[in-house]
Amino acid sequence: MNSNETLTFAQTDLDAEEGMRLPAAVFWDMDGTLIDSEPYWADGERYVIEKHGGQWNDDVPLRARGQSTPRLLEILKEYISEPVDTEVLRCEIIGYVIGREKETPCWTTGSLELLRKLAAAGIPNVIVSASPRAMVRNMVEQAPEGAFVGYVCGEDGLAAKPDPAPYLRAAEIVGADPQDCLVFEDSKVGLESGGASGATVVAITGFTPEGVVFDGPQVTNIKDYTGLELDDLANFMELGSIER
Repeated sequence: MNSNETLTFAQTDLDAEEGMRLPAAVFWDMDGTLIDSEPYWADGERYVIEKHGGQWNDDVPLRARGQSTPRLLEILKEYISEPVDTEVLRCEIIGYVIGREKETPCWTTGSLELLRKLAAAGIPNVIVSASPRAMVRNMVEQAPEGAFVGYVCGEDGLAAKPDPAPYLRAAEIVGADPQDCLVFEDSKVGLESGGASGATVVAITGFTPEGVVFDGPQVTNIKDYTGLELDDLANFMELGSIER
């Protein structure tokens, strides 16, 4: 059952019952899923493009969403007319965004509460992001103590999303079968990556720019994590097992 309509938790198709299985682990994409950082990235993209004499275009954030850092830099260069060193560009945009994230953490609505519930239940969480290590580590350090047992980042040498490799690595970190795990994602490439790994995938729709289409293998779409309880996660896993 794929749904491209945003649901509230009262509309989940199955009621949690005794014996329904919780995920062995929860894997979180970072930007636009765990943190509402897309405005920071859009500001950073505009900053570096205009700094180097380029012309900003509102299509940039849509094209860049969910992409690996190398691919993002390729996109930015298309809007800059003067030659610019790739490493300079990388340092400038990463420095801009991480500075904003350190100054004002931008957790998505309800994500911290859910992380605390999962940690209290002994369910491990892993960040699975295409962002550089420094950016992912920064959010791990700002998260509630013990929330994350590890992370996968864009500098790990893995094939980028939509390849399943990042989520397969997350499953290795926790020692779980991907089919027993739950993924939260917000981009087409991320949804495809999580689905290809065999995990149950839920799309987060509340922190995306207008024009993003949630087309993928997700079992449902949700706006944010407000009111989400462990039995809702069990419902998602049940939907995932039906899909398979």
